[in-house]
Amino acid sequence: MDRAKVNGFNVHGILSKRVILDRDTIGYDLFDVQSGKSQPMVYHSEHAEGDGWEPLRGPFVYNVKAFEEANRLLVDAAYQMDKKSLVVADEYGHLEARGFGLYQGLNKVVEALGEGKLLVICRTDKIDNVLRLFNQNETRILVMEAVQKDFMETLADSFI
Repeated sequence: MDRAKVNGFNVHGILSKRVILDRDTIGYDLFDVQSGKSQPMVYHSEHAEGDGWEPLRGPFVYNVKAFEEANRLLVDAAYQMDKKSLVVADEYGHLEARGFGLYQGLNKVVEALGEGKLLVICRTDKIDNVLRLFNQNETRILVMEAVQKDFMETLADSFI
């Protein structure tokens, strides 16, 4: 993202920041790449505090308000999309595959993409779901696996 900013891109979107306690992943926080603000998004149920949490998968729960905010941020990014925009959506997962989570906001970004850039992070078993988002759009798509030796360098060179 820093490389994109240095090259004049407006970077929008969200990251899922891993939260670790005693070497264990206890959850993920929503991180707004523009404001730098974070809020709890997905947590192991025993570490989720407050109201508004819904079951996700296994012992994990998700924060409804965090996903509402994530979608709002993505929709805002869609309205600001131009050829010098890079939108990040981390990550497309189980909720999105069922039409929930980031799905609505991400759809708006795909609709508005034009000459802008979009980085969608997902697990290997969700790649086909992500590719289906682009069904109606003529756009260049690069699919990469993070285990690729030069992943970060190739990713940066591919986008900016």
